[in-house]
Amino acid sequence: MDQHFEEERFFVELPSPVGPLRVVAHRSAVVGVYHGEHHPPPSPLLLGRAVREQVGTPEGARQAVVPPGGPFPPAATADLLGTAARELGEYFDGSRLVFEVPTSLRGTPFQLSVWGALARIPYGGRRSYRDIAEQLGNPRMGRAIGAAVRANPLSIIVPGHRVVGSTGSVVGYAAGPEAKTTLLELEKIVSCGLPLQG
Repeated sequence: MDQHFEEERFFVELPSPVGPLRVVAHRSAVVGVYHGEHHPPPSPLLLGRAVREQVGTPEGARQAVVPPGGPFPPAATADLLGTAARELGEYFDGSRLVFEVPTSLRGTPFQLSVWGALARIPYGGRRSYRDIAEQLGNPRMGRAIGAAVRANPLSIIVPGHRVVGSTGSVVGYAAGPEAKTTLLELEKIVSCGLPLQG
């Protein structure tokens, strides 16, 4: 990856119930949502330039504060970061079940097929790694499915947290089992129509 790649990406770090999230935008699409405890952590080239969102501004990332020496993101990218921040906030408060922010994924053809399968798991639903493997035509590729799920750059938006072990166990999430459990419980509560605890 070259310097040009890095300079076109900007990220904002947002607080969330599962810890800080880094939302990365490249031109007109969100290309990454990484947990603060993401393992392995994303490289600086994948993140790009840091932008701090001013808390409480209706424009979100458009009213960004750029760290010293950092470039200001193009207006469209700033708007996109603001939209992603708003939609993630709505997801966590239970009012958003489907993300509409434009996204772009890059990966191998196999990874893209797995991530496409993840995107089709409905809100509140769960699938096993084996279910995904069977859906893709080879029930024996569970480990490869797991590797592709862990490589998913759009945590939460492309819901890798909805993939569980064959017994329903919470395993294999880049941010760890606690974050995965929190996301699954949030969706379970909202799906049942129960109020979220503030």
